[in-house]
Amino acid sequence: MRKNIFILVMVMLVSGCLPSHYDGYLHGVRYHDDAQVKLSDLVEAVHPISMPNAPLKALILPFAMSQDLAVRKDVARELTDIFRLTWLEQQVFEVLEYDSSSAWPGLEPALGMAWAKGANILISGNISQYFEGGATGRTSIALTVEIRWIPDNTLIWSAAQAGVLEGGLDKDYVVVRTTRRLPDNPVYAVMHSLATSMADGFASHGL
Repeated sequence: MRKNIFILVMVMLVSGCLPSHYDGYLHGVRYHDDAQVKLSDLVEAVHPISMPNAPLKALILPFAMSQDLAVRKDVARELTDIFRLTWLEQQVFEVLEYDSSSAWPGLEPALGMAWAKGANILISGNISQYFEGGATGRTSIALTVEIRWIPDNTLIWSAAQAGVLEGGLDKDYVVVRTTRRLPDNPVYAVMHSLATSMADGFASHGL
């Protein structure tokens, strides 16, 4: 019986009838289970009631990073850039400038930089958890983002969220082996999902 199932599945594979999630190997067929990013609920500590009727020009600076990693400045810049590009795709603000020339300088210097660049919105963030699991492990990121109205230094939005992408061991079923398939860049996948969710959360206030 198992031999007949194997022959049938292999015939389907060779003839191109099986979906792209399947491929053949020496002892049967491998099914690729594409891993999905799992997000926690978006927790908003502060949200805007209204916004000034003026063009919004935002400045985003490299997020701070709580973990003591040897390359945390580089990691923070990379994650912030993914966040920025996602918010540009989502068109959250009319103008979104990114200054990656230095690490997060602190709030007061950041406000001064924003004033100097003519921005009226400052986006800052803190990466409280970062773990890169590579091609087979668990990748997780936890992030808090704050948005300030620069003219009077008002905190108008503060939200936190976490995302995780889980790898897994292969599982064998008769002639099919299930393999958890992660994206080529798990860190990008998690950060992009977080940034998209946060963009939707901020935009839900009708801005």
